[in-house]
Amino acid sequence: MRPGIRSVLAVLVASVLIGVVLGPDHAGAQPKPIKIGEINSYSGVATVYTFPYKEGLALATKEINDAGGVLGRPLEFIHRDDKLKPDEAVKAARELVLQDKVDYLAGCISSSVGLAISAYAKDAKVLYFATHCQTSRLTWDDGHRYIAHTTNNVNQYVRVAAKKASTLPIKKWANISPDYEYGHNMWEEFSTYLKKLKPDVEFVQLNWPKLGETDHSSYITALLQSGAEGLFSSVWGAQSIAFVKQARPFGLFDKMRYVAPSVGNPDELDPLGKEAPVGAIATPFAWYDPGLHKLHPKLAAWTKKYTEWATAKGLKDPQPKLGASWGYASAYIIAEAIKRAKSTDTEKVIGALSEGFEMDFPWGKVIMRGCDQQALPPQWIGVVKLDAQGKPIAADVEEFQGKDVARSCDEVKELRAATAAKQKK
Repeated sequence: MRPGIRSVLAVLVASVLIGVVLGPDHAGAQPKPIKIGEINSYSGVATVYTFPYKEGLALATKEINDAGGVLGRPLEFIHRDDKLKPDEAVKAARELVLQDKVDYLAGCISSSVGLAISAYAKDAKVLYFATHCQTSRLTWDDGHRYIAHTTNNVNQYVRVAAKKASTLPIKKWANISPDYEYGHNMWEEFSTYLKKLKPDVEFVQLNWPKLGETDHSSYITALLQSGAEGLFSSVWGAQSIAFVKQARPFGLFDKMRYVAPSVGNPDELDPLGKEAPVGAIATPFAWYDPGLHKLHPKLAAWTKKYTEWATAKGLKDPQPKLGASWGYASAYIIAEAIKRAKSTDTEKVIGALSEGFEMDFPWGKVIMRGCDQQALPPQWIGVVKLDAQGKPIAADVEEFQGKDVARSCDEVKELRAATAAKQKK
């Protein structure tokens, strides 16, 4: 064999060995993705929110990866359907962590599901980004270092709704809310804050349908007989749409002022159409509002981008929804925490979160507060009306800052201490 051939073969063998020793990242292969196990309710009552959420998440992930990813690595979300069941969610979480070897967990729209995943994450020491469910207990009463909340919680937008309700000439209030964590948390926050702002209010009737219940006739009859002048509701998604459609022919919304945070979102108003409860007070994501466009000049461009993205994917309704904004923001917040940590190591990312940071989004500044790893985005309040084309919208929209209404870090510390004391008993 000629010496020149020996040299070439030696170089080739050495190159192969170097590729084996150093691994695929050094051998010209694609960098290993940062894997996030995303657990959410992709069937049943929740899909009016979770399908748009998934699209917003996908759009942001594409943008992040097209820009070079995070620490030179692409983000990859692996989705699982929890079917609105905490046990299904925990089962999926275990599989994602132990079998799929994900770096982090994310997701949830059901607060009960979120609490279940949070408990697992604490035990397994896996960082969990709660992206969609909103009970305040997640990061407050039951908060711990292995959970971060990338969207607002109940406390923030319910206090804004209670502020508005306190200005109404209404003394007697009734409630209809789903009988699980979210519904009880919503009513507790609303009634407590309203009573603080307006001590003479009375709560004359409480109704607790099951989550996903379809027939609300008995509740509607009871409400009509309650003597209440105002009605607070935290039914949401497909159940909210069903309740409104069933209550409207009885004139329920003519007889009492309806305060229902979720009903003003396009996720619910668009399916309701002309059956929407005109006059209802809600806390909407009104991406189309001229006032919000003046406050946030980048909102129109983002709306156009999202609509084009959704149209290209063949979605039946390509316009943005609240869920889309949650998914979009969550992906960017997760990416930012990893970038600030300069590592995917769980403890280092938690360290970055605990320092806190701020991010600018098309709809305003979002604060990731370090003391509780809780997102504090802008909050809106508006009134349901029909536009010139007869389409339901949220109008007269006012903006509040989450940091101005949320419980303080000291209050959160007290809540956690109280929970710890109860657990010791």
